[in-house]
Amino acid sequence: MSTKTMTEKEALERAQRIHAEHIVIDSMAPHFITEWVLTPPMVELAKKLQLEGKTRSAIRSVMANYLIEHCASEPETREAYLAYWRRAGVTACNNTLFGSGQPGNAWESLMDGFGRAGQMVKALGGALVQANSAADIKRAHQEGRCAVFYNVQNAEPIGDKLERVDTLYGLGLRGMQLTYNLRTRFGEGCLEKNDGGLSRFGEALVQKLNQRRMMVDVSHGSPRTASDAVAASNMPVIASHTAARAISGHARALSDDVLKAIADRGGYIGVLMLPAFLLPPGGDGRAAKFGKPTGWATLDTVVDHVLHIVNLVGADHVGIGTDWGKPYYSSLTWAPTMVSESTSGFDWVGWRPEDRFDPNMQVLDMETWDKWPNLTAAMLRRGLPEETVVKIVGGNFLRTFREICG
Repeated sequence: MSTKTMTEKEALERAQRIHAEHIVIDSMAPHFITEWVLTPPMVELAKKLQLEGKTRSAIRSVMANYLIEHCASEPETREAYLAYWRRAGVTACNNTLFGSGQPGNAWESLMDGFGRAGQMVKALGGALVQANSAADIKRAHQEGRCAVFYNVQNAEPIGDKLERVDTLYGLGLRGMQLTYNLRTRFGEGCLEKNDGGLSRFGEALVQKLNQRRMMVDVSHGSPRTASDAVAASNMPVIASHTAARAISGHARALSDDVLKAIADRGGYIGVLMLPAFLLPPGGDGRAAKFGKPTGWATLDTVVDHVLHIVNLVGADHVGIGTDWGKPYYSSLTWAPTMVSESTSGFDWVGWRPEDRFDPNMQVLDMETWDKWPNLTAAMLRRGLPEETVVKIVGGNFLRTFREICG
């Protein structure tokens, strides 16, 4: 049967089989505690917190503590959590323990993230494991377990102490972005006013990450920072969750020359599912056919980016790093003030109005992460061969992870 004439039902059945038989890896998943499943009591609690004017990070923190406590004490909550994983059909996910925030608090925030992650793994009683290598991911798949491995989306926790890389490696960190949206002492973020590229200290950090066999991630980097990091690294570099700037024109997406540079050095490019980064200003009209507002994307929007990058760099360097599909976004209505996270008079997250970052906007049929097989089915329906889809949903990242981290 030709994939080009496959019905939606046939495509979804084949996608579910792929997820059952093969290793599927999300190279930048929503946080496996703070952005995961919401039970009905958690939805009510989140709505209450939002009515009280709590920010996004405050709501996530309360939700995380609630989920850990109830997974440890209530079989019903634990089963709801694991059922969410099973519906997604994902073997392993790359999970962020520190993203953005005040630089002075970055190390403490990261240590809190490690502590919370350990509590969650313990609360699930062996159903979820921490993976530190490709072999750990393969073992988890063979044993029918879920696996998480850890990253930071911002190198601020390192401060001026490169030896902290050794400490973090020992705790299980396996990936590090040099910047989030703004400038760090290591390089420029994608939303900075000027692009000075990678700093000399940033080059030293790249070399240290190479030495410890940790992934260098340029997803939020400026064009020059990303290109400089690829040139400075003696190992492949990844963009765990990005999009094609040639399609969306968005500053958070990467240009074709940067994407090609990553692939030419053996790296990996994960396509994300955040509508603002996928769509050009004004959207592309496809979601409107289903009654969704401008700003919503479709699975075909995501596949457009996958196909563009596959055609640009080849099928061996492309994967999926969703970064979206967060139930608490879909369950609540968000105002810009709830997202900015301004502290001490400055927003360390860094989104500008022109960046169109809006948690109310979703990808149709991927509103929550447990709908992952719908994306696999969409790729099959668009004519990608099954063997290529198997690479994209996990095989390519697993190979890159093995090469870098062992």
